[in-house]
Amino acid sequence: MLRLGINRWSYPKTLELSQALEHAARIGYQGFEVAIYQEDIDVLNDPRLKEKWRRIYEEASSLGIEIPSVATGLYWTYNIVVDEHVDKALKVLEAQCRIAQILNAKLVLVVPGVGVSGLAYEDHFSKAIEVLKKMALIAKDYGIIIGLENVWNRVFAGPMEFAKLIDNVGEDNVKAYFDVGNTLPHSLPEHWIMFLKNRIVQIHVKDFNMAELRFGIPLTGDINWIEVRKAIEAIGYSGYIVAEVPPYRGDPFKASEDAYSSLKKIFG
Repeated sequence: MLRLGINRWSYPKTLELSQALEHAARIGYQGFEVAIYQEDIDVLNDPRLKEKWRRIYEEASSLGIEIPSVATGLYWTYNIVVDEHVDKALKVLEAQCRIAQILNAKLVLVVPGVGVSGLAYEDHFSKAIEVLKKMALIAKDYGIIIGLENVWNRVFAGPMEFAKLIDNVGEDNVKAYFDVGNTLPHSLPEHWIMFLKNRIVQIHVKDFNMAELRFGIPLTGDINWIEVRKAIEAIGYSGYIVAEVPPYRGDPFKASEDAYSSLKKIFG
């Protein structure tokens, strides 16, 4: 049975995480995806890091909400296909895994590189595969799965390429963290789902408005949600559907509330 979750970025960064957790649990979300930032990496070996995330785990548990995954935006800064960024990217992955273990999460989100103008296209594959194999070994030590997200990164832009990347990494703990909204305008999410099939470990959802070229709440854009649901059912996916929507400027909570209403409408 599908479970509904919300991502930390669906709330303003200025909002306390404890407030976001409490709100998400109160309106009915079953899961909450946390995010880590540079400040977490900077204190990776400090006991205070473990204390911080242990408190968050205890708070989530008291609210009855699960933390299934740990996201980060740091792979945009530390591009895994750029040699001088690799060591820092591996450190980010290590931090995600440590924090995920504290939170009893099983999945970390990784961006599989960002397109670089001076690097041949085929070299993006070889470099990403090399680093992802190293990441897989680190994650295995923690019992963690790496979810590669399809993003607007100017590389691996179609489902065949994305599947090729995962298959060539060849590790059972490297899978796809599929984002429905990130496929438009260049491809259709239902095609991705049907092609990736059991490579998909978790799903992000948001909508995309083709006329205005902006993301939004599911059912407010041009995603064909009927076909998306059919595809998800067809492959037998039964994990988390995690809303990752932009928060409204005027209210820190309304976007996550509207997203929950839409997800209940789409997925029942």
